[in-house]
Amino acid sequence: MSPFKQRAAKHIFQNYLFNGFRRLSEQAPYWVVPFAMGYGVYTWSKRYDEWLNSKAAHVEHSPGGGH
Repeated sequence: MSPFKQRAAKHIFQNYLFNGFRRLSEQAPYWVVPFAMGYGVYTWSKRYDEWLNSKAAHVEHSPGGGH
């Protein structure tokens, strides 16, 4: 049997540490930026929804300024 076939995955973990990190860091801007924007929109919308359902928002949007 060929020695290349016997040790097909000899350095798989060692190579992934260096090449995998390099490849992930090169692709980071393509998934970090959209994730950050999506998370920002999500947190803003949750805060806005909580405010809309609060007493302060009902007082502000009611006619005459009172309950």
